[in-house]
Amino acid sequence: MTDVTGVGVGSWRTRACELADNLTTDGAITGSLWREAFQNTPRHVFVPRFWALDKYNAPTYLIDGADPAHQAEWLDAVYSDQFLATQWTPQDGRRMITSSASLPTLVARMLHLLDVQDNDRVLEIGTGTGYNTALLCHRVGDTAVASVDIDPILVAEAQARLAQIGYRPQIAAGDGAQGLQQDTPYSRILSTCASPGVPTEWIIQLATEGKIVAPFIVGGALAVLTKTGPSEVSGRLNSEQAWFMPLRPADKPLPEGYLVDQPEPPPDQRQHHGTAEVDPGAFADPDFRLWLCLHLPADARIIDIVNNDFTRTGVIVHTTEHRATAEFPAGNTASPSLITQDERRLFDTVEAAWQAWQRWGRPDRSRVGITAHTDGTQNAWLDSPTSGMTWPLPTCPPPK
Repeated sequence: MTDVTGVGVGSWRTRACELADNLTTDGAITGSLWREAFQNTPRHVFVPRFWALDKYNAPTYLIDGADPAHQAEWLDAVYSDQFLATQWTPQDGRRMITSSASLPTLVARMLHLLDVQDNDRVLEIGTGTGYNTALLCHRVGDTAVASVDIDPILVAEAQARLAQIGYRPQIAAGDGAQGLQQDTPYSRILSTCASPGVPTEWIIQLATEGKIVAPFIVGGALAVLTKTGPSEVSGRLNSEQAWFMPLRPADKPLPEGYLVDQPEPPPDQRQHHGTAEVDPGAFADPDFRLWLCLHLPADARIIDIVNNDFTRTGVIVHTTEHRATAEFPAGNTASPSLITQDERRLFDTVEAAWQAWQRWGRPDRSRVGITAHTDGTQNAWLDSPTSGMTWPLPTCPPPK
């Protein structure tokens, strides 16, 4: 017997229950209401096909649920705890992923952090496949859910899939940084795309004491923010990392400035050579990477140098115009790393950040908070906004 989803009722419901069981065991689902949502939402409807990835996470070939030869592999993947690439576009000879079905563990944890109550109105930024939208509709009813996505094709597909299982929330194609002004204010705003900072419209459209759960570009940060005043949101980062595709303009797979080209090394006579005592193992610590991103210029990027077995042998820190390279000692021992950098001396900032991280007790990301105002002023801070350790966040202009 099949239902409106086109797959045997027993088959998908059994798989959905197993997924919910696994998410509960992992601690991602902590309450019965979200457990019921995952058990009763057919994820395969929202991911009818996906792209298999190579070891570099580049899309390689299509797994299509409509193909009998693919169906077992497709269903196994759809109801497992996997990130699934559903759309890509070519750019500079690469296949850039532009939409995906997020890792169910992360979906569940973000929904838990959203702390949705029965009468809440929820705005979702980044409709994508529509699966997350369906989970929200199950929890609060489709009339209480609104969603926006930059891609009108994704919006139309998500609307059709949601209608297929009986949901008709308000969905619009538009710039996620602008939110959705109809039926404001929203009690909760959930973003499934990363932004450089907190868009002003999110603050304006959020109800007093409402919550925002959103990932940020810097360091895979995931923030839980509360509206603490008419023009202010404030809160802390969650211990969970959350890597999402960034808010982007409609005609590009990435926002302007997201990818920063490496400059060529300077001529020998302009190179600064030295050593640094930064522990090579620190670069494998996501909390130190976040801390480092907060200290470096906004356009700086950190790239690991790895050998054939993906062992980290050094790092490159660069902006569009400047670069510094650290060559780790053999075996990543406590010996100093060899540093080569230009006159901007970016690795001096890395070393200073490392020393500060140790002085402050190697803080994890849950000690970092964010306060943002509608005038564009926004800062990250350690422990409290008045601790004396703060960093300005990039402004969040609307995509062009």
